[in-house]
Amino acid sequence: MKRKFILIFYFIFLTNQLSFSQLSDWKDILTFSYFQNRGYFLLQRICDEAGGRLAGSFENEKALKILIEEGLKDNLKIRFEEFNFPGWVRGSDSVILVKPFFKFFRFVALGFNTISNTIEAPVVFANFGYEDDYKGIDVKGKIVLVTQERPKNREELLRYEAIEIASEKGAKAILFMNDKPGGLVLAGVGNFQGNPNPIPAFSITYEDGQLLKRLLIRNIEPIIKVKSNSYCIETNSKNAILTIPGKTSKKIVVGGHFDSWDISQGGVDNGVGIAVLYEIARNLSRFKNNYYTIEIVWFNAEELGLWGSKRYVEKHKDEVVLMVNLDMPGDPTGFNIMGFNSLDSITRAIVNSLDGFNLKDGIVNRPWTNSDHMYFMFEGIPSITPLGWMEEYMYHHYHDFGDTFDKVNKKYISNSSGIISLLVYELANSKVNFPRLSRNDVIELLKKNGLENRLRKQKEWKFD
Repeated sequence: MKRKFILIFYFIFLTNQLSFSQLSDWKDILTFSYFQNRGYFLLQRICDEAGGRLAGSFENEKALKILIEEGLKDNLKIRFEEFNFPGWVRGSDSVILVKPFFKFFRFVALGFNTISNTIEAPVVFANFGYEDDYKGIDVKGKIVLVTQERPKNREELLRYEAIEIASEKGAKAILFMNDKPGGLVLAGVGNFQGNPNPIPAFSITYEDGQLLKRLLIRNIEPIIKVKSNSYCIETNSKNAILTIPGKTSKKIVVGGHFDSWDISQGGVDNGVGIAVLYEIARNLSRFKNNYYTIEIVWFNAEELGLWGSKRYVEKHKDEVVLMVNLDMPGDPTGFNIMGFNSLDSITRAIVNSLDGFNLKDGIVNRPWTNSDHMYFMFEGIPSITPLGWMEEYMYHHYHDFGDTFDKVNKKYISNSSGIISLLVYELANSKVNFPRLSRNDVIELLKKNGLENRLRKQKEWKFD
């Protein structure tokens, strides 16, 4: 009861505080975001001059140099913090139908495939790829096809699990048929730890997968030839960091991942996040008297296993009081406080003060994983992710060849950077002691929201 009373009092206090304090700064922050959208131009340079930004690659390094170059033009002192991680290099892989006719498949190799011999073998269909889907199927020495469709009333099978099951059954390789038509593939990793995949794994299109299924139904045995020339490598990358010093050294981290998959430009995932972070940096670096230090971080190697944010948390966790993660931010519709109830009052007060914007979703309280806030959340550090609207064409090419700069909406960058800048500014000047959850509280939070099992399956459960 005492805790509830304190929270109610705190909400009333903040609501009044937000109504009368620093209104001119609020106007300045919001209007600034609609003049000279430099983040959009930065993203255009990165997409068109560097291309895809797989962590550890030449293209990623070139994109980082562009970030520094543009930052110098805006007097932003962006620095690098290097880290090691298990990297991966894509080679000239191939997936070819050789019987009943010759066809180069449209495909993408999954991360952490390693160099293999040429494998030419019959295809068998194992439905969703669960253990019981292999009953009555001889897969030894063959190539397994599984669908990425989600079965009803069954727990989702992760690709990591499907690869392991196929390998244990004796398969030579595995093909994941995309569940979306339109010639799309779905890039991703074969596991979350950076371990070599036990067998080569590839994502193929819905259309090519359906072709293979039809042939099998008609008892025409398709023969596929695959070759993996990709390989794993211990390497390094860099997080890019801009620090705006405050009256205390305790930090509010505003971050998002810099890397993308190499098969596209990563315009939306997470190029939009790069651009919004840049605009937040330009906007808030003008304010020199914040209470909390603000640290803007472009994390690297997120797509290969969250390595940049993981290494950052390992090094800086005792300095951080709160984290805001921008992963594919769209046109803002509200905020997710990720199960950290202590954030409800202040974020709700900010949303209520911005009724001129379309923050229709308000505040939701639903933690999720597999993005750069995850390791902060594991440490009990309060975390926020914005909610945002995107047109279907923007996310249609998620982890596919079509995620290019032309899908980016310039206005959404302005809207997002303005509202998130205002949120961060208010948090940084609130002087609130953001309470960190204990280890037991984090465990309860993850279990309560049904995240334990998925994290265990990914081998990312850190609490045993």
